[in-house]
Order: sequence, then C-alpha cells, then structure tokens
Amino acid sequence: MAHVRPEQLCALGIHYVMYPLDYMLDGHAEAGYKAIELVGEAPHFYMDESWNQNPEEVRRRVEARGMRVALFTPECSCMQWRNNYADDGAHRRSMEYLKRAMDVCTRLGASMMLTNACGGTLDEDHDVAFDRAVRHFEQIARYAREAGVTMALESVRPQESKVCITLGDVAALVEAVDSPSLSAALDTVAMGVAGETPRQWFERLGEKIVHCHFSDGRPYGHLVWGDGVFPLERYLDVLNEFGYEGMLGQEITDGRYLEDPKAADRRNFHAFERFFAKEEA
Repeated sequence: MAHVRPEQLCALGIHYVMYPLDYMLDGHAEAGYKAIELVGEAPHFYMDESWNQNPEEVRRRVEARGMRVALFTPECSCMQWRNNYADDGAHRRSMEYLKRAMDVCTRLGASMMLTNACGGTLDEDHDVAFDRAVRHFEQIARYAREAGVTMALESVRPQESKVCITLGDVAALVEAVDSPSLSAALDTVAMGVAGETPRQWFERLGEKIVHCHFSDGRPYGHLVWGDGVFPLERYLDVLNEFGYEGMLGQEITDGRYLEDPKAADRRNFHAFERFFAKEEA
C-alpha cells in the first residue's frame, strides 16, 4: 500500500495571503504539520534586494509551535523578482535579491530553496531564453555553493515562462549546469498541465528530485487533495517505488481557500492520514 511519513508533509501558506504570520502558523500546526515551506512574500516574510525582516524571530515563532522551516522559497513569480531576465539591470537586482534570500534561508534553519526559470517574455525564442537560463543558473549555483544551500528548480505553467515548463527543459538545464548545488523539484500541477506523470519525472531525474510541490489539480489549480482529479494513491506509489524521502510541499493557491485557509489545511492534511506508515512494534 502507498505510504508517507507525516513529517514529509510540508505546509505552504500562499492561501493565507489575507492573514498574518501567526494566524498562518497556528493553522499549519493545528492541522498537524511539523514542517513548513516559508514563502518570502508579504504578509508572512518581508524582503527585497537590500533589506529583510529578522529570520531568527520568524524561526522562533515557527519552532515555538513544534514545527521547523524545511525550506525557503523567495518570491520568484512577480515581475521584479525573476531569475531569467534579458535586461542586465533587472538581472543584477534579482541576483542581489536571490543572494539575500540564501542568507535568509540558512538563518531560518533551512538548507534548501525552491525557484524557477521565469523572467523571459513569451515572444522570445525558446533557445535564446534557455541558453540565458543556463548562464544565469550557473551564476546562481555558485552563490548557492558559497551559501551552503541546495537550489531546487521546478517547472511552471506555459502562462508563466517560455522555458522550464516541461520535464525535458528542467532536466536539460540541471544537466547543463551540472552543479551539486542545483537539483530539481517536481510540481504536480505544472507536470499535469504538461501532460506528464510522476513516473516520467523520476525515471528521467531520479535522485536529482529533492523536493515536490505535491498538490491536486484539474490539471490547473493547486487544490486541496480531493478537489481535483489527480490520483493521490497512485502518485504516492510512484514516490515509494523510487525511494523518494523528501518533502511534499502542500501548495494551495486557488481563491476558494482564501477566506478559511485553516479549514483547507485541515482537510488537506486529513487526505493523507490513511497513507501514514504504521511504526513496527
């Protein structure tokens, strides 16, 4: 039978965007989570390329609730903070932001950051944008190595980027950079939109997959498990088959969850409970 350890489930609070940090942390803890993926965006963590709020204080508030920050995800989807700009000035500013985020990551007690290859425009030639992404991620991987941080690169949906919207692109970029500081993250929604499967991802990237955004979808959505059409048990079976022991980030973003995000957390965590591995006596 498919199984997962409760400590592999990793809360992600985008659906708490209308509530403050403490409310979000209470909701995660009440649902049963022991780990969180903290996103570097207001109102839960404030930062730009030249300033950030105190990571140690946030870490204390997380740990006071019996949880830990498993990884940090700096904002990388809004226009000012992307990793693959063609404009030199925008690129330099984003790299300063990313270096600051790596410092924040380690001060939060984590050693992994998630990102993507957004930043180009949709009218760009794919190969031009991809070649620039390789150069930029070679630079990012050097920063990560110096900081002691592992970067996990996820695919995104075609509305968000010209490159790294497929398994093929993510694998090609990770292989081209060829750095121990750059690995891959499987996002089930972007995967589903691309018509791919978890088995294809693990057959191609194997142990290079160090994190998952593991959400339900139709295939769009980033939904609570049970609100989409993805086969949870079958996906867990694949993870078990390939020996995946990393975190399963519960990225919930649909607007239907914004008013009562605590209820969404509780329902989402409950969907996994029948798959919790029983400890041997």
